[in-house]
Amino acid sequence: MGGTAVIHGKVLHNAVVIWGQLDVDGEIGQDCVTVMGSVHLRPGAVVHNNAVAVLGNLNVDDRAKVGRDAVSVMGKLIASHEATIGGQRVNVGTGFGFPSFEPLNKWLKYCVFELRPLAPQVGWVWVIAGFWFLLSLFVAAVFPRPVEVCVETLTRRPATTFLMGLLTKLVTPIIIIILAITGIGLVVVPFVVVALAIGGLVGKIAIREWIGFRIGKNFGNGVHHPLLAFLIGTVIVTILYMIPVIGFLTLVLLSIWGLGCAVTAVFSSFRRETPQKPSPQPAGPGSPNPTMAAASMPIAPAPGPEPAPPQNMAAEPSPGAATTAGLSAVAAPAALNYPRAGFWERMGAGFLDIIVVGVLSILVHVFPLGFAVALAYFAGMWAWKGTTIGGIVLKLQVVRSDGGPLTFPVALVRALASVLSLLVFFLGFLWIIWDRDKQAWHDKIAGTEVVLLPRSLPLVCI
Repeated sequence: MGGTAVIHGKVLHNAVVIWGQLDVDGEIGQDCVTVMGSVHLRPGAVVHNNAVAVLGNLNVDDRAKVGRDAVSVMGKLIASHEATIGGQRVNVGTGFGFPSFEPLNKWLKYCVFELRPLAPQVGWVWVIAGFWFLLSLFVAAVFPRPVEVCVETLTRRPATTFLMGLLTKLVTPIIIIILAITGIGLVVVPFVVVALAIGGLVGKIAIREWIGFRIGKNFGNGVHHPLLAFLIGTVIVTILYMIPVIGFLTLVLLSIWGLGCAVTAVFSSFRRETPQKPSPQPAGPGSPNPTMAAASMPIAPAPGPEPAPPQNMAAEPSPGAATTAGLSAVAAPAALNYPRAGFWERMGAGFLDIIVVGVLSILVHVFPLGFAVALAYFAGMWAWKGTTIGGIVLKLQVVRSDGGPLTFPVALVRALASVLSLLVFFLGFLWIIWDRDKQAWHDKIAGTEVVLLPRSLPLVCI
């Protein structure tokens, strides 16, 4: 199995090779067979029965002799006019347009079984590798900022990025299955797959640049240009890819680590963009509450006669009432003054909400009514709390643009309009990216906006 078998003398019975090549310039008493390999009968070779190559080529040179049939299945039959074939010449597969399996055989032999992505003997894998190199070079040159963020994340948190990539690899199939079960989530699945593919590509580019920067530190003043670091990293990774076993381990490691870099960088950017909770002012005589400052600050009396003492002491507000009024003013800020939520925050919340809808659909056994469950969930949560489970996790709040209350009719209109944003090639949601107020189509229809709160509502309080 594997390799190349050469027969010089005489074989009394059969000669069989699997995933390899059979070269014969001697004599075989019965059949010669290769599976996923080629047969080459050199001048003077003799096969008393059949010569068969399955998923490979059969070459019969001058003065070679085949006692019965010469058969090539899903390959090429190349027989010289001076060769002697006692039976039929059979070429199965090529007449229906099937390609030769010789390149596949080389790939299995030199790449798969030796556990390496690249091998000098397999030319077509280098064509694919060259395409991915040009694509990666294009991304690194045109979109340097995302790659730079991933490099910084990998440098600061190498272990976290790897664990995040491993977790993402394990959880993604489960999430996709849940989305597929809900029915409505099928529309989201392609976007999830594309997002993960793009993230993995950017992450792998970042790892190559990181390798280039690390190696460049050992030479002179080091490497400072990202593209030069990318080229150095690519050379190192390519060399590792050609080493048996090490190449496969490198491929798996880069796949996990690259995805982890992208996912960690995205979540880190979420945390940076989320407004921080204002630090509370210390209470006490020396540090009064800012909200109560105006009420508690003494006012200098105007010059003139001293005013008479108050006649009705009951009209004065009690200290407890003043404190309650001050705290109430702090606890109810104007939501429209908060920054607007961006595209990725809202997509992250929506992704979590779809998982929740999928779980609810499974629990109530209404897979065909997944749309109704989603409609009830979103409209009900918006009308009840102004947010959803995903919004609570990512600190999002839905508010009306005119400052009015978010009633159930408004929430229902927003939920129904979300279908329009979804069905028109997801364009209604993508509108958030370039809209000045970061509104989607359904926000504009319902007159709502989504803001980022400084603190989120605990899940136990909903």
